[in-house]
Amino acid sequence: MPVKPSKKPKWPKLYSRTHPSGQTSYVVDLGLVAGKRQRKTFKTKQEAETYADQARVARQNEGTAAFSISGALRVDATKANEILSPYGVTLTEAASFYLKHVIDYQNAPTVQEIVDRMLAEGKANQRRDRTIRDLRSRLNAFAEDFPNRRLSELTVEDLTDWISDDQWSARSKINYLTKISQLYNYAQKHKWVDANLAERINRPTAEDKEPGIFTVDQAKALLNNAGTFGLMPYIAISLFAGLRSAELMRSEASAIDLNNRVVVVSALVAKKRSRRVVEMCDALVAWLGTCTLGTEHLVDSKTFQENMTKLRTAAGILKWPPNGLRHSFGSYHLSFHGDAMKTAALMGHKDPSILHNHYKALVLKTEAEKYWNLRPVTVVVVDSEETPAE
Repeated sequence: MPVKPSKKPKWPKLYSRTHPSGQTSYVVDLGLVAGKRQRKTFKTKQEAETYADQARVARQNEGTAAFSISGALRVDATKANEILSPYGVTLTEAASFYLKHVIDYQNAPTVQEIVDRMLAEGKANQRRDRTIRDLRSRLNAFAEDFPNRRLSELTVEDLTDWISDDQWSARSKINYLTKISQLYNYAQKHKWVDANLAERINRPTAEDKEPGIFTVDQAKALLNNAGTFGLMPYIAISLFAGLRSAELMRSEASAIDLNNRVVVVSALVAKKRSRRVVEMCDALVAWLGTCTLGTEHLVDSKTFQENMTKLRTAAGILKWPPNGLRHSFGSYHLSFHGDAMKTAALMGHKDPSILHNHYKALVLKTEAEKYWNLRPVTVVVVDSEETPAE
């Protein structure tokens, strides 16, 4: 006769317990949960059976882990769910987001520390001094207003509030946001932040002002006095070849090739690290012929500012327009030749639109002709008397 298998005890166990007082209570024994025995005591058998039924359903749906949650945790989870449920976000999703956006970055450097590392790395990679100075000035100003903060802790509202300085022009705000965006990109590369918040801020629109240039008479006055202060190469090349000020300050005298009538802007000198060769016009050759170029730098950086001040006074230039020398070249060259592509190439721009947006001033063709015909005064000796030639 086959033996019937023993009936598996029903889980959880439910039994009664009689106390010395004579009262009876009912115990639901859940067994071992997370290494500890879990028991619940009830006054009535009905309460115990109801709890036992709930426990069976819970174990079937969630496993025994559901019984290891403390009461405080259940309350906290309930409150969190009330906050998140209107947005359709689960507790698991919220926890994952917090882990990714907060915990992962809690050991990241502060804003100031990231700025310091970025500057040190830029210097080690031989970024130009002018670039490093600009980064240091703008990024330190940014970091100082967020002491002991991390980039991951900042919000779009923080950045918007910071950049909304009434004392700054639209152009200044654009420049600051550009550098801050570079800081975020650097931090992203090192996994110190997950997004570039600076790119979410709308840039203000800078006024498109006509660039300031020198008149033909002002250019003539500068050229006539530049040699006195050792600035002939700087002034002449700026006015007639359009090199940037920083490019001239870095250039050696060997960059000037009078025999082949070219100025070589090496990759180490050029702003975009791209070598270019600029042809010399007759005016530039003539003016450079009035000075000795030497064998070292074209410009003495130690005396440059002092000599420029003296030159401005001697030439009667009361107001010096920003980038006036280079703007003059671009405007007079474009007016005279009418070839935006050629002018842009000489100035080191790949996109001619930059020329129109930043360097094109309204110049009459007749004025442009006078500009390119500027020449140094030659001296003719007649009967031992020096007379300037016409």
